[in-house]
Amino acid sequence: MNGAVLDLRNECVQLEKKLHEVMKLSNTLGRMLEHAVWEEDMVVGETITFHCSLEEFVAQIAPLIESRKWTVNDCHEVKPFLRSLDTVMKVCPEGKVEPLALGTLVNGVMEYLSTRKDD
Repeated sequence: MNGAVLDLRNECVQLEKKLHEVMKLSNTLGRMLEHAVWEEDMVVGETITFHCSLEEFVAQIAPLIESRKWTVNDCHEVKPFLRSLDTVMKVCPEGKVEPLALGTLVNGVMEYLSTRKDD
């Protein structure tokens, strides 16, 4: 029994030493991360605002949407395309203060595409 207790004690001592090393590395990493510059902080975000109606904006981007020359994450899907576009472009109808929400843009484009298919 005493041998098992000694083995357990020695194992605990070894684990405490390893835990101490892990804590030192964690503290070092924490200090490094405090001074890190994150990539998104280095990028200046520019937003393009179109001051026009949703219909006018859709008419402007329609040739691009109907084109097969683009992909988002290797897929040709309209919603991810519009979500990506929404990160850099906003549509603010004339006389309004706030730009249109992404859902409104998606609905407008999907309605446009469905009427084009009906023609």
